[in-house]
Amino acid sequence: MTPIEPAAPMPGRRPLARRLVLLTLLASGFIATFITAAQLYLEYDREMRDIQTRFLEIESAYLPSVRQGLWVMDRNALQTLVNGMQQLPDFEYAAVLAEDKYVATSGEPPESRQSRQLTRVFEIDYAYRGADQRIGTLEVTASDAGPLRRTWQRLGLVMALNSIKAGVVAMLILLMVQFMITRPILRIHHHTRRMAAGQLDDPLVLEAHYPSSPDDEIYELAAAVEAMRVSLGQRNTELLETNRKLEETVTAKETALIQVRAHADALELAAGVFAHTFEGIMITDADGTILSVNPAFTTMTGYTHEEAVGQSPRLLRSHHQGEDFYRDMWANLSGSGEWIGEIWNRRKSGEAYLQWTSITTIIDAAGKPYRRIAVMTDITEARRKDEHIRHLAYHDALTNLPNRMLLQNRLEHAIKTAERETAQIAVLFIDLDRFKVINDSLGYFVGDQLLLEAARRLTDAVRASDTVSRQGGDEFVVMAAVDRITDAVLIAEKITASIGVPFEIGGQSLHVGASIGISVYPQDGADATTLLRNADVAMYAAKEAGRGTFCFFDDAMNAKAQQRLRLEAALRRAIANDEFELFYQPKVCLSDASYRGMEALIRWRDPEVGLVSPLDFIPLAEEVGLIGQIGDWVLDTACGQMRRWLDVGQITGPVAINVSARQLDDPQFADKVQATLRHHGLEAQFLQLEVTESTVMNKPEQAIEALAKLASLGITIAVDDFGTGYSSFSYLKRLPIHLLKVDRSFVSDIGTSREDEEIVTAIIQVAKALKLQVVAEGVETQGQADFLKQLGCHYAQGYLYARPLPVTDFEQLVGT
Repeated sequence: MTPIEPAAPMPGRRPLARRLVLLTLLASGFIATFITAAQLYLEYDREMRDIQTRFLEIESAYLPSVRQGLWVMDRNALQTLVNGMQQLPDFEYAAVLAEDKYVATSGEPPESRQSRQLTRVFEIDYAYRGADQRIGTLEVTASDAGPLRRTWQRLGLVMALNSIKAGVVAMLILLMVQFMITRPILRIHHHTRRMAAGQLDDPLVLEAHYPSSPDDEIYELAAAVEAMRVSLGQRNTELLETNRKLEETVTAKETALIQVRAHADALELAAGVFAHTFEGIMITDADGTILSVNPAFTTMTGYTHEEAVGQSPRLLRSHHQGEDFYRDMWANLSGSGEWIGEIWNRRKSGEAYLQWTSITTIIDAAGKPYRRIAVMTDITEARRKDEHIRHLAYHDALTNLPNRMLLQNRLEHAIKTAERETAQIAVLFIDLDRFKVINDSLGYFVGDQLLLEAARRLTDAVRASDTVSRQGGDEFVVMAAVDRITDAVLIAEKITASIGVPFEIGGQSLHVGASIGISVYPQDGADATTLLRNADVAMYAAKEAGRGTFCFFDDAMNAKAQQRLRLEAALRRAIANDEFELFYQPKVCLSDASYRGMEALIRWRDPEVGLVSPLDFIPLAEEVGLIGQIGDWVLDTACGQMRRWLDVGQITGPVAINVSARQLDDPQFADKVQATLRHHGLEAQFLQLEVTESTVMNKPEQAIEALAKLASLGITIAVDDFGTGYSSFSYLKRLPIHLLKVDRSFVSDIGTSREDEEIVTAIIQVAKALKLQVVAEGVETQGQADFLKQLGCHYAQGYLYARPLPVTDFEQLVGT
């Protein structure tokens, strides 16, 4: 039998033995204290009564002697008497007074002591001649300090004895309670706690030397606890068994409930998906009979649930697919149980639509097909959009003709076919002459209409097997298979004639022409890129030949094209490496031969070939879009140089620079000019801008607006090459200009051509009528200068005075 260990006291618990001892001590202490206090009080009272008795003794024994001594005023005797009274136990002070004066005193006055004092005053009368006379008083003071001290001494002694007795009794009681009560109860307590923890196997056994009889309360309590242990053990065993069975039942039911809920959730989810998905769903049995369809199926096909259930999927057949298609489908379903693909079906309305379909077969427990689920998506609109996007990717948005990409693909395919069949392919690169003028002057709408009509005429001019492509802007390409070179000539002539017919657009008759460049496979190129490039080169040759004609590519054109490419690369390098410099040509006043400013002329100093003429690179710069950068450089450099000349006071005339059409088209150009002037601290009066007459007449309204902005800054505006641009007086009057520059082509023939002299005369007269100053360019002889001076021309520039010079040479020329 496992012995029961005593339980350790729980935290915060006060053991029974200690509480019993404490209560016993408190009770006995209270009683002892009460008895002790009563005893001490009686002792104290007795001693205080002794003090009162002594007062009576003083009155009976000492007072007569004091009366006698005071009568005869025997001070020594009085002092002896008060000393004797003060020596009595607990007496502290005695004094004899006569006529309120102290005669004799002994001890300290009452006011100087801290203890409680008892003072008695005896009045002293003396019988003289039959009458009592008051001769003085006797004051005697006693203190309770002695009784109190003795009382406290007795209290300390009594308390010490009582404490010893109480400690001994407490220890005896503690040992008895611990042995007879606490230990058995703690053992029972420990056992009950083990029982509460489920340890019901060990019986409760008290100690063998327990002194009480088996029938006392402790043994009865232990027996009751033991009986409870046995009963609890039996019930606990029964409960455990019952609990095990309940747990098994609950677990089984919970598992079943989880499965039921999972199945219910899956069914609910499937039902929600079935009802709300955008894809049409059709469920059939293994034989293909429709069992159910969802709302999306009805929306897609037009057949309701009632109309579809019980029918065969043949209900949707559109006959776009043959029987072989359906045999292959069923073969896949029988083999893998799945089929995915596109199928053309028919709606209830009879409309055919393209459907993406996924069919899955559900197998039963026996391994046989049980159900088939078809998920369907209408992709008709998506396919249409996809085809439209593909069409846009390969066709021009305006004319609907094949674009560059589709032409490239077709040309490459045609080259492969021609290579196999030893055939020829003609590539005709077409540019519409004068289209830019019409588009800029009449607007984009008219331009678009002209391009649409041109596309139609080009398509009508060639065979259906040929390709007509728009490359962008006013450029088209025709690709045609030809047997002989003359076939290409016939196509070009037909196109030229068709495009040469006036275009009737918006009530206007518009005249354009076609410049055509032709390259032929295989002699002019073995790949699509080369053929197109060479046809483009030939087209530029046709434009140079006079427009409205066609030209075949040859080796000379190729060399020229290569030269052009090299020049473009070098020009870009020149911009990056700052290879440009400005030369200056003076303007001379014809009336007094003084210098009145200069024109800044750009020069390109190529590190390999030296100076390159502006006639070689300026047109190319305009064509490839570099003229804007070059023009900005010229503006900044000329303004900077003018500022330096003004600072040294050497040159005061304005500097003139040429402005290109691209710069004038820039809406920010006036702001750039103003910013450049501000940057160099240059006033606007020292800058002249020259724009050609053809540039002005290309877009007259835009030019008037742009030049007005520049003139508002205080800049002098000049029209260059006047007489070559066919400007009208109506536009000329509206232009905010200050100078007309007579083109050198008219000035150079003065003295040899009567017609040119009349033209120069007319120009000067027009300038006078418009109150404009005139500058004549290209003056090379004194005769030309004299003729111009007689007509009233204001200024001249040309080789007669000086060629364009570098800065240093120009400074020396002006300084002389």
